[in-house]
Amino acid sequence: MKTRNPGRKRGFPCSFLLGMVICMCGCHTAWIASNASAVTHRLASSRPHQQVMSDLDETSRLRSQLELLPDVLNFARMRGLQVGNAYQRIDSIAGPVSWIVVAADPNTLSLHHWSFPLVGKVPYKGYRFLDHAQQEANQLSSLGWESEVMAVEAWSSLGWFPEPMPASLLELPEHRWVTTLLHELVHRTIHLPSNAQWNEGLATFLGNRLAQEWLVSRHGEDGDESTRHRLRYQDEMRLNRLLREYREGLLAGHRRQAHQQFLQSLEDQPWEAFSGAKLASERWSLPRVLMAEIYDPEAFDWERMWAESAQDLSNLAIWGLTKKDGTGAAESSSGPVEGDFRSRENSSRD
Repeated sequence: MKTRNPGRKRGFPCSFLLGMVICMCGCHTAWIASNASAVTHRLASSRPHQQVMSDLDETSRLRSQLELLPDVLNFARMRGLQVGNAYQRIDSIAGPVSWIVVAADPNTLSLHHWSFPLVGKVPYKGYRFLDHAQQEANQLSSLGWESEVMAVEAWSSLGWFPEPMPASLLELPEHRWVTTLLHELVHRTIHLPSNAQWNEGLATFLGNRLAQEWLVSRHGEDGDESTRHRLRYQDEMRLNRLLREYREGLLAGHRRQAHQQFLQSLEDQPWEAFSGAKLASERWSLPRVLMAEIYDPEAFDWERMWAESAQDLSNLAIWGLTKKDGTGAAESSSGPVEGDFRSRENSSRD
């Protein structure tokens, strides 16, 4: 009862803005309306951080993770990420926060892109409900696209709303949820419309870089969580390189051969955190293989850009726009960086 009136004060601007977005969406109104209801539902059903903690036993693993959350958010602020009022509330709804549809053209080996207000063109489309996502995927398949539905464990409103923290995310090991949280905060801080690869590559690179900083400060360089994070990231980079070779084989027209070589490579790699046999048994659909390029932090020379921007996100965005020629470490299917960047500095929207 004590939180009813504050909740209403927070809810009005969110609902008003959501209504404006819905009105601007044209043929995507149904999709936006579905996701708008998801955002509203998750915000309304979330509870304040301290309230959730007070209901948990002191020995609860979730409580121990929640105790870390304010420190992680403070660390993010100190490193220049725009936290605002995000992740002050806990979303306890079980399961993925949403589902995305990804589709690829088997002839051109390119991803389908959807266009939306504010974010521009993106190679994925989100849904609140799995069956709605599957209907979209089925429709695309009937038109000749290869489609895939993927679960999403966390999301970013790009700074427009105070995102709640998914309690399901906190069930992961510390190094996993901290990395994901920092990844989403990078999106919240900076966004280049219609440049998914730039946005996701940066969030992947910087989320992992800052997570390692946090874990080392808390556990030491050789601490278990620091070591697990480092080994997992090494495996992720190894997998990215194998997927890059796979895509090159596909582009060369050797689809079956490239697929077999990729599966064999998965089995043969000296994995540290992953299992080659498990990876080889997974479904490596064309959309999933092509999507890996979007999140590949080696598609751009982030190390150089991060150093030359003095490790400042605003400088990095400007650097990316003015020095974009020659920054790609690998040929990109998403095209060059273009458009304006949206910095969240001094934002007061939530």
